[in-house]
Amino acid sequence: MVILLCALTVGLAFSPSATEKLADMLYGENRDSGILDVIDKPDTQPTESGPEEQPDGQESPEPTIAPTHMDQPLTWEPKNTPAPVQTPIPGGVPDFDSNGMVINIYAVKNGSTAEQAPSYVIPTSDSVAAPKELADRAGYTPVTDDTTELNTEEADKLKTELTLGETGTALYFDSLYYPYYYLLDETGQAIYRQIYANANSMNKTFMPCQDITVNALKTVFEAVYNDHPELFWLETGYSCGYSRSGKCVEITLQFSVESAELEEFKSTFNTQVNRILNQAWGLADDYEREKYVHNRLLELVEYQSGAPMSQSAYSALVNGKTVCAGYARAFQYLMQQLGIPCYYCTGYSGENHAWNIVYLYGEYYNVDLTWDDTEPATYKFFNKTDQDYATTHARRSLAQKLPACDGISYRNLEEVPEEAEPTPTPSPKATPAPTEAPDNPYISAELETYYRDCGQKIIDNGLGSFSFVQDIDAGLWNELWTAYNNGNISDSFLVRAMNRLGGNSCSVQIVCQVTADGQYRLTHTVNIQ
Repeated sequence: MVILLCALTVGLAFSPSATEKLADMLYGENRDSGILDVIDKPDTQPTESGPEEQPDGQESPEPTIAPTHMDQPLTWEPKNTPAPVQTPIPGGVPDFDSNGMVINIYAVKNGSTAEQAPSYVIPTSDSVAAPKELADRAGYTPVTDDTTELNTEEADKLKTELTLGETGTALYFDSLYYPYYYLLDETGQAIYRQIYANANSMNKTFMPCQDITVNALKTVFEAVYNDHPELFWLETGYSCGYSRSGKCVEITLQFSVESAELEEFKSTFNTQVNRILNQAWGLADDYEREKYVHNRLLELVEYQSGAPMSQSAYSALVNGKTVCAGYARAFQYLMQQLGIPCYYCTGYSGENHAWNIVYLYGEYYNVDLTWDDTEPATYKFFNKTDQDYATTHARRSLAQKLPACDGISYRNLEEVPEEAEPTPTPSPKATPAPTEAPDNPYISAELETYYRDCGQKIIDNGLGSFSFVQDIDAGLWNELWTAYNNGNISDSFLVRAMNRLGGNSCSVQIVCQVTADGQYRLTHTVNIQ
């Protein structure tokens, strides 16, 4: 038997046909199972060309993967899959596939998670000066301190007589609205909260809640003053008594209003503020609100050197007469109340000067109401970049640490009539002179109109998910597609809609397809929450 088995084995090894017959006898229809694949073909894998076609139009069987290869993904394209249909579009617009061209736009509400803005580049003072016709439009008074060194006996006595007053321990300040607070260290922030709380409560004299030097205290006081235009009774000067070690022992604030009169002053102030806010809230978006406040203040306020309480928002909003500081403080407060981050910016323009920085739809802009308050009123210094201001404004002190202003989406949107020149009408044979490039070459008037229309449709639909369709021409689609691919597409219309509806995020998917009659049909799928 042993001799016979050995002979059979040798015969099978040299006869493939005999091997096939033996396999049929032993396994029948199951001979192609995964078990034989593992034994006979351990390295067999489906190829990119896919399974072979079956006769009579039958579908290809599902691939079989041996257990030892289950961790290797199986991918291929079915055979005879038609290529995507490419429809040429006239006028150089990119080709469409069968699904059309897709654009995705996203936006989130203003918040402290905004991307870090570039640092401000300080122009040299020699190159900075006000225009001749505005050279007298200044009047900002920097923070001043009246310091007194105390002997040991005097310092010890004050430590026993003074209290901390209000410490402001529980106060919180949003970094997007109160940037100066976040320019301080922990000690500075503690003193900041204490100064704010005591000023708000009309406590004039108190002892610092932490050890702080004379120079550091001045920086902290400036931060408080710059962040809070609502403290219109707080003067720019204060006094400080310090020990021989240089540490402050006593802080005394100065107020322009007596404690007994404050409530009446506040009531008058708030009445004027609300008259403006009630009108501004009815406008379509933050840009329109900003422009309205700019224009309204220019109507109500007159520049007057030496005006009472001239460093405060009160002088502008109630008295109607102020200097640059009053314009800037009033504008800052109204913007804050409208939920638009706005900062008090101080510096130099041939003299000490104050203006504003506005954070609008993710971009920073300079605004100088004082210099726009001319006859007639203008937008010459409204929503400008640092480059625009480079020869006329230079920040100083803490304001140098505020974000750089390089916004372009809302720059130069308003006409400046006094600088406009008549456009000559060329003769029929004349060659027209080249036109000056627009300030924002990525957004034409037609594209801006399209954005505004989309924003209004989102506002009309409200929060949630919905779709709408809009037809445009080939030129506008080409511009929209180019802006998208260059990273210059505007998401401002989304942010406007969010602000109007009280949402926090918004996304829009735009699918463009060419209709049979050559129209460019945009289907907008919106989700706003």
